[in-house]
Amino acid sequence: MSPSGREGRLAFGLLSSGSVAKTAAIRHRLLSIVLLGALTSVMSVVALMRAITQMARTSRLERTRESLTEEVDRLAKLPPSANELSRPTTSYVGVRGGWLDGPDAPSASQPPPIPDEWRAPLANALRTSAQQNGRVVTETDAGSSTLMIAVEPAQRGFAWTGYLVQPSQFMKPWRWITLALGIATALLVATTVLGVFWFRRSSAALNATLVALGKDLTTPVPSPRVAELTGIADGIRRLAADLSASRENAEQLSRELAQKERLAALGRVAAGIAHEVRNPLASIKLRLDLTAAAHPLPEPTKKALDSASQEIARLDRLVSDLLIVAGKKLGERRELELGALLRARVEALGPWAQKQHVAVRVDGEGKADADPESVARAIDNVLRNAVEASPEGATVDARVIANGKSIEVRVEDRGRGVEPARVAELFEPFFTTKSDGTGLGLAISRAIARAHGGDLTYARGGEVTCFAISLPRRSAS
Repeated sequence: MSPSGREGRLAFGLLSSGSVAKTAAIRHRLLSIVLLGALTSVMSVVALMRAITQMARTSRLERTRESLTEEVDRLAKLPPSANELSRPTTSYVGVRGGWLDGPDAPSASQPPPIPDEWRAPLANALRTSAQQNGRVVTETDAGSSTLMIAVEPAQRGFAWTGYLVQPSQFMKPWRWITLALGIATALLVATTVLGVFWFRRSSAALNATLVALGKDLTTPVPSPRVAELTGIADGIRRLAADLSASRENAEQLSRELAQKERLAALGRVAAGIAHEVRNPLASIKLRLDLTAAAHPLPEPTKKALDSASQEIARLDRLVSDLLIVAGKKLGERRELELGALLRARVEALGPWAQKQHVAVRVDGEGKADADPESVARAIDNVLRNAVEASPEGATVDARVIANGKSIEVRVEDRGRGVEPARVAELFEPFFTTKSDGTGLGLAISRAIARAHGGDLTYARGGEVTCFAISLPRRSAS
């Protein structure tokens, strides 16, 4: 199983167990709160309305009963000749009253004038008072109003008073208040339902993100619209970023470990080559030199011996390069003018670069503590790669740049660069994209730079490829 797969499953396990509450349980609790809140609000509004209405109606009826009782008692005590019919003794306007001779219903022509809807309730009250021979107060519903009639036996027949109790005008503000409470209840329910909807939607998005993170840690984590879930989303985002960084570090360490293992193997091979090859090469070169010095040789033979000596020297340098890659010590370090060394190497490679139809520009100055021979080999490798990678008619820029405590030799070309998928293999020994390459040039150059306490880096920006050899800068002391 790959590291990314293991870490993705680990992330999913960590985030899905215990960190996020179960959606079903939260949904049930929220729905219970919605139902209880709506039921409580509706019952409160209904109870408040009924209580206010009943209290107002009861209060008005009690006050009307007292007034009518007082008025009918006053009328019953007046002598038959008194000319005070239906004069109320309270502040109620609209109280009617008078005397009737008997318990029969008054006629329409009998004074005082009585509304038609009052006649039947008044006749009932008269009959009840005659049967009980006492005061009677009756209440009769008349639509939204209440008709209250009081009848009492008097010196001449029956005295009566009546009043139509209208609905209280003070109930209108309470109706508006009740309406406002109802609207507030509806808003409460709607807000809660909307909250449940967004909560479920956000939790579903987070759950889908967790599933995706189990496969790919680079999956973006959405920002929920529910504030309470934002912290969870931020935690998931941070955890995914940490796991992704850990995976990258693990992969980097794995690559470095593999490279070190290859370098160690190469070191063992190089040590064997140095022991088995250098001595024969030195012996062969010595014999060739002695042969060339002992006897006069024809010019073709002399050129052949010189060519063989050069090849032996090249093989010796190759063995030295392998020892450098394997971590062996460099030659003696001294003050080195990198600008002059860079120009010298460009001049040496000039004829070959002209054959490739590529120009090389040099710029910059700087001093470093380095082994001139090994740094020259590193610069040669980088320059050759840049020229070979450049198209015909292009220009390679080589410059020396001071950068803090280090100094860099930057070589830029306009070639295609290395495929992004293979950048990690770029400095590994024996990695090459050339048909006739050995894959040791960049590995040797990086080993030389690192042996000096610097590094060799690769960067690709736009259409420009840049290799930078960094070396420790020459100190003032």
